[in-house]
Amino acid sequence: MSKGLIGKKVGMTTVFAEDGTAVPVTVVEASPNLVFGHRTQERDGYTALQLGYQELDEKKAERRKTKPYLGQFKKKGQKPHRLIKEFRVEEKDLEGHALGSQLTVELFKKGDKVDVTGTTRGFGFAGVFKRHHMKGAARDSSTAHELHRHPGAIGQRKTPGRVFKNKRMPGHMGVDRRTVQNLPVIDVIPENHLLLVGGSIPGHRKQLVFIRPAVK
Repeated sequence: MSKGLIGKKVGMTTVFAEDGTAVPVTVVEASPNLVFGHRTQERDGYTALQLGYQELDEKKAERRKTKPYLGQFKKKGQKPHRLIKEFRVEEKDLEGHALGSQLTVELFKKGDKVDVTGTTRGFGFAGVFKRHHMKGAARDSSTAHELHRHPGAIGQRKTPGRVFKNKRMPGHMGVDRRTVQNLPVIDVIPENHLLLVGGSIPGHRKQLVFIRPAVK
């Protein structure tokens, strides 16, 4: 697995290809990521890059983060960041990224394929129609009282006499970790730290996302 970037979803827009085709894209702002640490095979049992995202000022750092978290940065002489994230890499990739250096959007180029991981939007408590796309029943009477939208009976009779786990029921919907694979990089704008990724990615605006080179 190769290194990646931590970014923030800005929103969606449309760009036009050279032949005039309108291409829907998601704009991701990936400000320079701090190379915070190395995980090595000898010490940790695996190799990875630790990246820090979005530097925090002293006031925000003390208010939002715990002392053990801040102590990691103090020990290495770095300013506190909002998030630390590890990306598994090959051992040879560690050599080219010294501690304290930065990774920018220029890690990717136009035409690359990427996998983007994020957290989906939350929809609160949802019924079986919205949550599981159930078909329901026809509403053939004005006195049906919306029974056509109800989940119906869930019992299993005498045998086995219980409701199986993971039964599709109404409940909390959204806020799930999801990865969308093989999205094309439509454009890279280094001066504004922007990536234009073709298609949609999980999450609402300002949601943190993780961009990696595609694995398939």
